[in-house]
Amino acid sequence: MAAAAAAVVLALTSACTVNVSLGHEGRDGAASAASPTVSPRPTARPGGAHAFDEQFDGARLDMSRWSTCYWWQEDGGCTIASNNELEWYRPEQVSVRGGALVLTAQHRTVSGDGDTFPYVSGVVTTGPPKHDAPPKYTFTYGTVEVRFQIPRGAGLWQAIWLLPASESSVPEIDMMEAVGQLPGEANMYFHPGDRAQSVSGQTVALPEGADLSQTWHTVRLDWSPGLLVYSLDGAEEWRVTGDQVPSEPMYLLLNLAVGGVYGGQPDASAFPAEFLVDSVRIEPAGEQ
Repeated sequence: MAAAAAAVVLALTSACTVNVSLGHEGRDGAASAASPTVSPRPTARPGGAHAFDEQFDGARLDMSRWSTCYWWQEDGGCTIASNNELEWYRPEQVSVRGGALVLTAQHRTVSGDGDTFPYVSGVVTTGPPKHDAPPKYTFTYGTVEVRFQIPRGAGLWQAIWLLPASESSVPEIDMMEAVGQLPGEANMYFHPGDRAQSVSGQTVALPEGADLSQTWHTVRLDWSPGLLVYSLDGAEEWRVTGDQVPSEPMYLLLNLAVGGVYGGQPDASAFPAEFLVDSVRIEPAGEQ
């Protein structure tokens, strides 16, 4: 999310060992199903004291678990300026409705951090609510499952990703990024901790006629020493191996950006737009 590459790089060019490989033949390949896949809601399984199971069943967001801005927030909001994003994230753009988290993007001009933004939107994280504050929830190794549904429309850029608890911007694990003008594609990326290394990634094409806005889908990450395995709707799609795989505590982020280097020019007819998250399940290694 921090700087999604326009072109997907499938090999890292240095002496540092990072390997990537694809999963099955791909959702647009011969082995893919012809009809849309409806993702079942993950079953809440008993876990240890450190498991994170969020079903969004309450009337409002549990602020003991979530923050509604990045740790660098200013003036009651935040954005990622380096991505040239057009939104200013505000807490009121985050809600819970019908058993789902709702991140709402709207065309409304606001001021923040000495600048003016033409859109407002929502973000939640389990990380620090502000600089040097303790994060709400972190883990090192384990599995993450997020059940989600994206909105359609040009300029909408939604992401499910992980960042280090140290407040560094790398390493970064992008479990899923998608843009509303290409709802039939899910993109998965890895940004190594060594900034001299290239970003790697994989684009997953859904079966013809299916897209991420039609129904619920589940993205999963299996993280173990030296290995990241990315899956969508129960099918492994991509893996990263090597010594650049993170070995430090990470936290989860969910956001709906507008415009920027990846989202592109927004379509005014797409707003208001809602990125829905039905459930989040994190099971640290040893708790599964």
